[in-house]
Amino acid sequence: MIQTSRGMGISNLRLATSVVFLGLGALLVPPKIKAQVTSVQSTSATDNPNARPVTQKSDLEIVKRAKQILDSPSKWNRADNRECPAGAKTFSLYCALQIATNELTGKSEHRGAALQEARFVIDELTKKKNYEHRLMGYNNDPTTTFSDIQEVLRIVETRLTTRLKADAPKTEVTTVPSAEPTVAKTDIEILKRARQILDSPSKWSRSRNQECPTEAKTFNLYCTLVKAATEVKGEFDDTSASIREVRHVIDEIAPNRKDYRARLIDYNEDPTTTFEDIRKLLQFVEERLIKRFTENATKQ
Repeated sequence: MIQTSRGMGISNLRLATSVVFLGLGALLVPPKIKAQVTSVQSTSATDNPNARPVTQKSDLEIVKRAKQILDSPSKWNRADNRECPAGAKTFSLYCALQIATNELTGKSEHRGAALQEARFVIDELTKKKNYEHRLMGYNNDPTTTFSDIQEVLRIVETRLTTRLKADAPKTEVTTVPSAEPTVAKTDIEILKRARQILDSPSKWSRSRNQECPTEAKTFNLYCTLVKAATEVKGEFDDTSASIREVRHVIDEIAPNRKDYRARLIDYNEDPTTTFEDIRKLLQFVEERLIKRFTENATKQ
């Protein structure tokens, strides 16, 4: 009985000791696992694919710099892997924005306002496509052209410019912003000059090229407007009343407008578009600008 009692005592002691060690083990292991989970959750929380950071002036400069980096089809890398080596000679949409960000801010901003706005624009342009990585997916899409890449950057630049103006501190004297830019005499002159440039079918080009050399003999719609604006104003302003009105009219009259990504280029290249359509478009825009200019002058 004594041995049995002692045996039971020793067994109970061993059992109790095992429970203690197991308990200590349970206390020691979970913190490590918990730390790992917390780390993953924290990373997911900071990497929000739909984040909308506040737009800064630097974001606008980033987009402008990205446009300079990708100013030629020969500089475009359409096989993006989201790696941007320092000595690269060609650049994807993602890398152009990242390099511009590094140059202007000294650091990478994966979810910076400029890159995020580019992603949102791509979402709108490709509603039926779900890219795993939007910037890379759109850049590498076989249907994406260099003009499409430039159009994305143009839209982003316009949106950031508008947002910065809207967020600017209000002064004591405020004016009601106009939905459209004010029409100046130069806008009308640009359309007149554009019609003079394209006064013959032999001068019209259906090319998608957005490079407009000064010595060119033929012109697509985009290069016609670039040449006319440069001759009249000394520079091409993509957001001017004349250029915006051409895009608006294309939205109104083009049968295939829903398929366009870069309206000036796509309408010009559209097989259903004729030289007479281009001429009528320019004439119609000129008449509309004259009417708006006259109405504004009367109100003043």
